[in-house]
Amino acid sequence: MATDAQLQPTLVPGNLDDFLELETRIERVVEALRVAREARVKAEAEVAELRTKFSELKRDYTRSEQELITLRKERDEVRQRLERLAKRLDSLAE
Repeated sequence: MATDAQLQPTLVPGNLDDFLELETRIERVVEALRVAREARVKAEAEVAELRTKFSELKRDYTRSEQELITLRKERDEVRQRLERLAKRLDSLAE
């Protein structure tokens, strides 16, 4: 088993620059990770908002589709009534 003295790293003068460069890289990675997390949170909020809007639009579409069906039925009924009235008028004119 290794002793504590064997586990302690030894600083070599040339390695200090490498360590500082590594520290800088780690700081950049941490900053990039923070920015990415913020972007993810923002994107998740936008997705939630878009889902809500989509649900509202879907409801509106369904409601409009039903209204269109109702209006078409009413139009057909009015057309049939007008045709019946036109036939009555024609029969009176004869």
